[in-house]
Amino acid sequence: MAKATNKDVFDDSNEVQSNWWKANVPMEDKISGTLIAKRQIKSALPGKEGEMEWVYDLKADTGTYHTLDDSKKVIETPVTIAAGDYYSVGGKPGINRQMTNIKVGQKIGFKFIDVSPSKTKGFAPSKNIKVYAPKNDDGSYMMDEQWLIENSSAAFDAE
Repeated sequence: MAKATNKDVFDDSNEVQSNWWKANVPMEDKISGTLIAKRQIKSALPGKEGEMEWVYDLKADTGTYHTLDDSKKVIETPVTIAAGDYYSVGGKPGINRQMTNIKVGQKIGFKFIDVSPSKTKGFAPSKNIKVYAPKNDDGSYMMDEQWLIENSSAAFDAE
């Protein structure tokens, strides 16, 4: 049996980090995996505080994304997403429309395509992200059968 290295549960070394996939480099930043949850949370964005927004949780298969330094410049070396890690992807109108028919347990991918100028003066440009839903040879959508078996109580659409 493994011995605990730090028994003080509230020590900073024991803090659990949340993994948010953030796209910063078009055509390079992408993530794929199994959709394990669709949920709504209250927004903390300026001007949208308290509004409900969608979050999509994935058990990752592959992916990369670029982070920003303190001066908001892209760090050239991307973060490589490890298979089996869990990531959250924030929804936005374009993503939410594409996710309407995606089911929990389905294999999906998100890819940052490009940016569009903001419709509101003074706001950041909009990041255009496409959702991909791979299909089997018979045309049916690819499901993560192993994940569905292991999580049979989650095998319903969590909308």
